[in-house]
Amino acid sequence: QRGVGGGAPPVLQSLLHAIEARGHGVLGEVRACTASLARAERALEAARPGDEVPYWARLFDEAQLADEFGHCHRDLQQYRAAAQHAERSLQLHGAGCARSRLFCRVVLATARLGLGELEQACQLGAEAAHQASEMRSVRAVEYVRDFERRLEPYRDAAPVRGYRERVAALG
Repeated sequence: QRGVGGGAPPVLQSLLHAIEARGHGVLGEVRACTASLARAERALEAARPGDEVPYWARLFDEAQLADEFGHCHRDLQQYRAAAQHAERSLQLHGAGCARSRLFCRVVLATARLGLGELEQACQLGAEAAHQASEMRSVRAVEYVRDFERRLEPYRDAAPVRGYRERVAALG
């Protein structure tokens, strides 16, 4: 943010605040994460259609911001909020955003797992694993593997066994 200064377009400011929030979320810094998310939201609300935005930031929109909120709340183990934001992001993302939708689906699966909704978590995770098997994305595979690591404490539960069978059938 220091590099672009206060004159950066609101969409870019929002993106940078969201990235900052993700860092705070990973570190478990609730207050700093929440403040960064609030700044990201305010900045995106200030964006206007004619704003000049760098090409690499043009896709950052309300759907992406909701996804960032979901990731942050997941990392802070605030699973109810994570699920709400992930669901919102999935609603807003178009069908052409398959990879973004996959990441968000895994965040939602992880949130459902954190809420104790094992069956729903496994269903969402299996859908994401199926999507990941159809695309060439190392990051997509990493998301699915992270979800599978989170399932490990429940490995003997029927929904997890079913999940593993479905994923194994993908090849």
